[in-house]
Amino acid sequence: MICVDASVAVTWVLNEKLSGHARALYRAQLEPREPIIVPSLLVYEVTNTVRQQIRKPEGMSRIAARRALADLLAARIEIHSPSGMHQLALDIADDHDLPAAYDAHYLALSELLGCEFWTADVRLLRRVQTGMPFVRWLGDYTLADEA
Repeated sequence: MICVDASVAVTWVLNEKLSGHARALYRAQLEPREPIIVPSLLVYEVTNTVRQQIRKPEGMSRIAARRALADLLAARIEIHSPSGMHQLALDIADDHDLPAAYDAHYLALSELLGCEFWTADVRLLRRVQTGMPFVRWLGDYTLADEA
C-alpha cells in the first residue's frame, strides 16, 4: 500500500517531466493489486490543476482536460479518511511549518496507515524529509524498482 499526492496523480494523466516515473509506480502497484490510497482532496486538487491547464494560452482543450480527469477518476485509487487524520494533519503542518494544511493530509494518512508517501513536490519534500522517513520523491522511483 502507498499514498500519493496530487503532484503524482497529475503526472499520471498529463504529460509532465516525471510522468514516466509516476506511471511506472502506478503500474507497479496494480500488478500485485496493492492499494493506492489518497485523501478525498486529491480529486479536487487534480481537477483544479487540469482546469489551470485549460486557462493557459497554449493550454489543453476542454475535451483533453475532461479526458485527463476521466482517466484519474478511472484510476484504481482508494479514498480514505481515518479517524484523527485532520487533527494529525494540523499537527504535521505546524511541526513542519507548512504554509497550508492540504499537503499535511497526505502525510497524516500515510502515517496513520503506515505506508510510504510519494510526492513530486520538491518543496514539500524538503520541508518534511527530516523526521518522516516514509516520504519518497517520485524522481527517485526507477523502472528497476518495479522488479
